[in-house]
Amino acid sequence: MIALGLCIFVSTLMFSCFRLFPRMNVRLEDAIVINYMVAATLSIAMAGPEHALERLSAPSSLAGAAMGVIFLYMFRKIGECTQKLGLGVVAIATKMSMVLPMLVFIAMDPTDAFSWHKGAAIALAFPAVWFASTQSKKQRETADKGDGGFKAAASWTLPAIVFVGSGLIDLGFGWFSSPAHMSCDADRLSFAAIPFTMAAFIGVSRWIALPRCAPRLDRATVIGGIILGVINVGSLFFLLSAYQQMPLSRSAIVPMINLGVVLATALAGMAFFSERPSGRNLMGWLLASTALVLLLQSN
Repeated sequence: MIALGLCIFVSTLMFSCFRLFPRMNVRLEDAIVINYMVAATLSIAMAGPEHALERLSAPSSLAGAAMGVIFLYMFRKIGECTQKLGLGVVAIATKMSMVLPMLVFIAMDPTDAFSWHKGAAIALAFPAVWFASTQSKKQRETADKGDGGFKAAASWTLPAIVFVGSGLIDLGFGWFSSPAHMSCDADRLSFAAIPFTMAAFIGVSRWIALPRCAPRLDRATVIGGIILGVINVGSLFFLLSAYQQMPLSRSAIVPMINLGVVLATALAGMAFFSERPSGRNLMGWLLASTALVLLLQSN
């Protein structure tokens, strides 16, 4: 439970950083690349460079590299989706993506059986995420004022890409978190270093090869990227640890983390950003809490 709680806590810190970046004049795209550079360096240093090199021959390394490519692609698509359709749609797409790894684990892992607890939790999870992430009609009208119908013309292709991409990332980390692939903290850190390194390599390559992507590094952006990189390492490390240490099946851990982050970010928003939840938000949090209790009883 400690690893799960730390994973949710650190993930909430990450979302809070994104919320604070505009106030600190942090350039998000450049900070993200710095974040991956810091995360890769820190992961390798903590795992031990020799151990990290030895792990490159592991079957999970190729999957980790592929996830590194998806990392950068997904950040761009999430940004596009946010601009065109709003934060609510992005939150729904990313959190509802938990259904993909859940179904794969239940279908392909003989030790991960379906139960009525999981079925009921899944049934509650979707409306929970929807209510917790969407705005009231009045809030939407205020946010959409002056858009000139831009959102109405936006395609739902972007949310579909975000949905599938987030689900594939969750599936990859969940699948390779088993003892067959990772047996110690150094293994987990070495695995985390692979997607971080790949994402950093692609980001720096874009800086060099594309003039329009040339970085404009100021103090706030560099500091923001470093902080985000440290948090990113902790988030992924505790995620992989939770998969191994929790006395629950992997199909139950995925929604527990997603729903836990929904609740934790909501509380952080009220405590530190003066956010006022609507009635539908409160309903979503109640449903999410109920789903979490059911998932804890699933084993």
